[in-house]
Amino acid sequence: SDGLSRIFDPQQMTVSGRWFLHFASYFNGFTQMPAVIGLFSVLFLALAAALAVSLLGIRSRALSALSGALMAAFPAVGYTFLYLFTASAYCFAIFLAVLSVSLARRGRWHWLAGCLLLACSMGTYQAYVTVAIGLSLLVIFRETLDPSASFSATLRLGVRLMLFLAAGAVLYYGILLVFLQVKDLELLSYLGMDAASSGYPFSRLPGLLLDTYKQVAAFFFLPGSSSPFTTPVLVLLDLLALALGALFCFTALTRRSLWKQPWRPVGGLVMVALLPLAAGFAQVIAPFSDATPIMKYAYVSIYLAVVLAADLGLSLLPRPRGTAAGSWAVAGCLVCLCLYGANINNLLYTASAQAHRATLSYATRLLSRIESCPGYTHGMPVYLIGSFPTDRVHNSVEGFAQVDHYSVPLDTVAPLNKHIYYYLRDWLNLPIEEPAEADLMAMAERPEFAAMPRYPDDGSVQIIDGCLVVKVQEEYTPKSDFEIAYENRR
Repeated sequence: SDGLSRIFDPQQMTVSGRWFLHFASYFNGFTQMPAVIGLFSVLFLALAAALAVSLLGIRSRALSALSGALMAAFPAVGYTFLYLFTASAYCFAIFLAVLSVSLARRGRWHWLAGCLLLACSMGTYQAYVTVAIGLSLLVIFRETLDPSASFSATLRLGVRLMLFLAAGAVLYYGILLVFLQVKDLELLSYLGMDAASSGYPFSRLPGLLLDTYKQVAAFFFLPGSSSPFTTPVLVLLDLLALALGALFCFTALTRRSLWKQPWRPVGGLVMVALLPLAAGFAQVIAPFSDATPIMKYAYVSIYLAVVLAADLGLSLLPRPRGTAAGSWAVAGCLVCLCLYGANINNLLYTASAQAHRATLSYATRLLSRIESCPGYTHGMPVYLIGSFPTDRVHNSVEGFAQVDHYSVPLDTVAPLNKHIYYYLRDWLNLPIEEPAEADLMAMAERPEFAAMPRYPDDGSVQIIDGCLVVKVQEEYTPKSDFEIAYENRR
């Protein structure tokens, strides 16, 4: 998305509350280097998967491998890679979130280290606190189905993890305030971050909680709703996963007579009921905007709950037919989910690559018109008024509608006026400087500009008072306060 219009960015995003992103991006030197970023991203996802398997005590090798595949192929990962220059940092934040829970579970000094790592994970991208919340619930869920776990020990573990999550969040916010104070910055308006500094809307909390459950349910079970890639095929797979998870949990409770201890079924049901809220908690912590696909990575914890249930209950099914049928069913379901996610991710990449090719073609033809304009000389100021219009650069591939979202460039990778100058400098190596905002606005108000036709019509490229002007759209759209503040971030 944003990364397709520029190649280098220092990721100084304290103004978005991501005070650790600049440091987490050191792996790739703030430059879009796909091989390096891909290597580190897969490494961190692999480490996160290995830690999650260990944390949840999954014993089956096959289920362990499928857990890693699910975490790597989950569609939210594809949306993450659309922001390529932050991908390795975001995957590092996922790893930190998993590691923080693993440390917090051990207690004592490990608990403090876990709080710090959770704060760093949130300081890279706030939404990844949901990964830690979801895993914490799954840890307690496993204890309720573990015959060797006692009520008192499980209760102490639950309290410890709850305090860890609260302390990590408070530490994140405290460090953020220090960064804002030292750098003399204010939060951007992006996704309502600035509104967050004025206080949390507690009066909206009941509605936000209900909306979170609705969003999670729609993501898995309502085709074409919150995520366009949720098709009837995915819904059927999700329903099968839900049924298998319920079967395995029931088997674990009955075959081991765990139901005789009421705290176990009650505690397990409470953890399962809270899991959708944990997965979608990004909507609660960012109440001023809708959760984006990249913020929904923690939804994968719901699939991990099915894997955990299978690991605990699969071997307890009636032998040999019950166990064999259950094994084939859960393996087939999880493999199909991995393949589905891999296809969605590659559809995202294909759509973005197509948009990049279209932008390259459009920009190349535009530059040919600029250089062939009578009177043009190298170094002359170039005023590009307007962004690349989707009625002139438009994608008509029907299949791409399945991944349609503002973070997926379907038509052009230069959707804003400022992106054109990023693209020309960073991708085409053309030293064309962007004029000042006031100069662009003044040029768009001139009667000579109003009389020009739109590009690529004849006369859409002219020289006005020593400046080459291209009329891409009828008027210039001024930069928003967010864009100006973003360009001045530090």
